[in-house]
Amino acid sequence: MIPLLAYLLRIRIRKLFGKDDYLAVFMLLTGIGVVLYFLNRNYSQYASYSLVFLLEIVRIHTNRKDLELLKLSPNYHTILFLEYNLYAFPTWVLLLLNQKFIEAIILLAILTLISRIPKINRKTLHYPFKMFDPFWVVAFRKNRLLLYFPLVILLGYMGIRHNNENLHYAILVFIGMISCIPSFEREEIIHIKASHYIGKNYLFQQYKTTAFNFMYIGIPLAILFGFLQQWFLIALIPMLLLFPMLNLLFKYVFFERKMLHALFFTLFLGNIIYGLPLLLVPLLYFKAIKNLNAIQNA
Repeated sequence: MIPLLAYLLRIRIRKLFGKDDYLAVFMLLTGIGVVLYFLNRNYSQYASYSLVFLLEIVRIHTNRKDLELLKLSPNYHTILFLEYNLYAFPTWVLLLLNQKFIEAIILLAILTLISRIPKINRKTLHYPFKMFDPFWVVAFRKNRLLLYFPLVILLGYMGIRHNNENLHYAILVFIGMISCIPSFEREEIIHIKASHYIGKNYLFQQYKTTAFNFMYIGIPLAILFGFLQQWFLIALIPMLLLFPMLNLLFKYVFFERKMLHALFFTLFLGNIIYGLPLLLVPLLYFKAIKNLNAIQNA
């Protein structure tokens, strides 16, 4: 059972980062450690964010394609239960450090329930996204991103109930990051070469598509904030488009180096409040166009 569990973890890591990408794994673990430290210091204020880990586990369970094979093992449910407990390790750390034993028992029961959910044959959802960039549909289907939107509603409700506007700002950041996920995917080079849009025109079409598709996220978010009477936050929603627009630039600047793309985009967003990174946007723009021209003329 232990070798099988270790094998499942290796497969999960390879899906995220590729084979033997130890730097990416180290950065992920470091990031989780930093987030845990922050959440632990402000546990009473940010305890609800631990729900993100549970939603991720539900997404993994409903998205996995190896359940039929795992059922061949006599320890099928135990393997799933242990695997999901490993994924929930950050939540376990938070609960135990803060002596939340009742919540720990509830978490144990939820993970047991998730590990016993049978495979559900779902109908394919047809997303209304514009298909010049098909990765909007791919990202939402592959990552089951719709599962995260109940969390958005819950955070909105909790923000009103506890008079905590930080939860509403967290919703904005969360939606902004979701809108960036399609831009982390890569189209085949042959598709770029086959397009009749060249260089900056190709990038402009990507921008138009991103803006159009973002409306399907931004409009429901505006309706939610309108229901919560958060008019100022509605005015901030168009600013979220900055997230995927910037990520498109980084995508084509580091088209063949996904790790550098993710690293520099994270550093860029982390320092954007100082304003200085925005001075690099024209340079990123010209570099992205230069790379697209090089790909299409190769």
